[in-house]
Amino acid sequence: MIDSFISRSACNSYILYNEKKEAILVDPGYNVRNCLIEHIEKLGVEIKAILITHGHFDHITALEDVIKRFPDAMTYISEDEQEVLINPRLNISYFRDDGQDKILRYLPKKITLLGDYETFIEAGYLIKMIKTPFHTEGSACFYVESENALFSGDTLFYTTIGRTDLPTGSERLIEPSLKKLAALPDDTKVYPGHGVMTRLEREKKYNSHLRNI
Repeated sequence: MIDSFISRSACNSYILYNEKKEAILVDPGYNVRNCLIEHIEKLGVEIKAILITHGHFDHITALEDVIKRFPDAMTYISEDEQEVLINPRLNISYFRDDGQDKILRYLPKKITLLGDYETFIEAGYLIKMIKTPFHTEGSACFYVESENALFSGDTLFYTTIGRTDLPTGSERLIEPSLKKLAALPDDTKVYPGHGVMTRLEREKKYNSHLRNI
């Protein structure tokens, strides 16, 4: 089961959970007035792992709150993204204008840094991390084959892709990153960091960035 939660700045958080109510949280964006934690508690799930597609503030602001509530949860992130996670100038929390006034330097005690195509198991799901470094140096997607699901962060959106003009972004890495995603099955459901869910087959047909690689 995949549940979605849209927080401030329209950032999507996703909760993947099994019949035992063991859950994986993808991109803990915001927890304004405890909204994300309350949403998780209403689902009645226990967060076992947190997946971070990249370290920008709108995807990690609630990370510390979630770990305080679920202290045994393991955080997974690309080995190339740890510096973005803890550096306010790279994760853009230093420059934020959303009224949160929260400079982000938080590094979880329980964290696993992943290499390209590295797999791991949480809540009974086999998960593969795919490095897609162009939105940030360590941007990544998480693929769950059993659910036919790709959590694409700010790499791939409905009909478009992420920007490259923020710290550590790189336009030259767009094509090799998207080629990795194009190799996945066409019927893969894509759950992006912003906007609506799409399918890889559709993006290959209508998204010019994928169609032209």
